[in-house]
Amino acid sequence: MSSCVLPHALKTPAIKKLTGKRIILASASPRRKDILSVHGLAPEIVPSTFEEDLDVNSFQNIHEYPVATASHKAIEVYERLVQANPENPPDLVIAADTVVLTHAQPSTEQTSFSLLPGVTQELLEKPSSKDDNRRMLLDLNGGVCEVVTGLVVVYPILTSPGYMTRSIDERSLVYFADNPREVIDAYVESGEGLDVAGGFAIQARGGALVRKVDGDYNNVVGFPAASFFRLLDLLVEEDSDFLDI
Repeated sequence: MSSCVLPHALKTPAIKKLTGKRIILASASPRRKDILSVHGLAPEIVPSTFEEDLDVNSFQNIHEYPVATASHKAIEVYERLVQANPENPPDLVIAADTVVLTHAQPSTEQTSFSLLPGVTQELLEKPSSKDDNRRMLLDLNGGVCEVVTGLVVVYPILTSPGYMTRSIDERSLVYFADNPREVIDAYVESGEGLDVAGGFAIQARGGALVRKVDGDYNNVVGFPAASFFRLLDLLVEEDSDFLDI
């Protein structure tokens, strides 16, 4: 089995723990794969078969929605791989789900939505058509949206049910420039935004629509690498047996 840790990875305690382990990314996203590769990880790619059909309205806090989806993805892949090959179970399964939410224009640099009571955030799905993409971008133009990634790791433990999950949610604000209509129309006609929640791909041509990001840029792309590695470091500090089972 080839190592999932690449030679250029920083030799942190967490990275040392991952050396020689079977690491799984429960996603087919090339962006998440690329972000992890930049930081020295090349996990096996095993996309989840979870339907991602949770009812967003069932969550009192909308930020719990991507965490719940990521949890289902991670557990589905972990249990499937253990069942398929009990002698070679995964040591770590990583899953993420990124959503785009409407957000009121903050009056200060404090980005917490909790400071904006009485304002309901709405989930911005993938556009259903170019007209829907245009409507979405015109609504966002000159304004702000919030990008939230639920990130979950699953790893084996000795007690029932045989695995542990840990999760975080990372939040970033994306500030859109006051783009001329012809710029928005040109982006819509490119078709790039049709396959992306929120209707824009910040890592590609959609980045031309954005004025600034408050928070982790990689989170907006789809994987908050800095927080992921901090989570791993925390797990190593909390449990000396982490990944040693």
